[in-house]
Amino acid sequence: MKHIIKAPTLLAKRYIYGQKIRKHDQRADAAVDPASCGLTDGFLRLPIDDLLGKGMTRTLIASDLRVTPDVGKKIHISWDIPAFLWTALLGSDRMTDIARAYLGDGARLDDVYVKTVSDGLTSVSEGWHTDQVGYRLKVFMVFDVTGDPAGTLVVPTPRPNLYELNVADEWARIMKRPKKEQRQQEMRVSYKAGDCLIFDTNLLHRGDYSTGAGTRYCIVAEYIDRAKADAIRAATPCGPGQGRTPITIPALDGIDPANHPMIDARLLKKQGDGYLYGYQRQ
Repeated sequence: MKHIIKAPTLLAKRYIYGQKIRKHDQRADAAVDPASCGLTDGFLRLPIDDLLGKGMTRTLIASDLRVTPDVGKKIHISWDIPAFLWTALLGSDRMTDIARAYLGDGARLDDVYVKTVSDGLTSVSEGWHTDQVGYRLKVFMVFDVTGDPAGTLVVPTPRPNLYELNVADEWARIMKRPKKEQRQQEMRVSYKAGDCLIFDTNLLHRGDYSTGAGTRYCIVAEYIDRAKADAIRAATPCGPGQGRTPITIPALDGIDPANHPMIDARLLKKQGDGYLYGYQRQ
């Protein structure tokens, strides 16, 4: 009942913040060339090893990051990211080039976490949606699978593709009756071990947890323009830790996060040999 009462206020807030999102993204459209990084229609598929270095898939499979979700929960999420993965992400010139080519020079690594899902999960993410933040890159690194795991459905769309609040889709998600019907030009991305999907979360997309029978072991990294994130974070899940709590960057050999172009140094706070990375509580 509470979600029904709050729904009109939530939709109104999304509309208001949508105007800020559009202004930032209009400037980005005038300054970037998405085709130069391979995201002509807002998405790119490639092997994890091409993005993060040869052997990274095997390293991830053998690491403590490969945690199977509890049977009852069907999902495992963690922001406990080890130094070797931070080093690979920040050391990837290709990832830096892609983020800047698509989002502009203000692009930053906004979040990174483990999100492993077993099919049968009940989630509003199964309904068609955008992530309500305009242009933002999400990097799904599926480093291992069992069975035939959930795929991702996207509607490829070239830029400019400015954010629009889809009231019908969002109302359905708020009411916990997400829309799953087939959409024109939808494309299903399936995963095998070592696959990576980079896509703009402003594309219409949804998870598909109902038709498969397996588990996808996944690392998710998110990239966004830092000025836009500052402007909309009060109403959207922007920032490390989904904007709720800073995450830990451990000590890294050969990389200083405070001087890395993909790290927003304003969000760093020294902690031992490493850093906390994220917005302070408001």
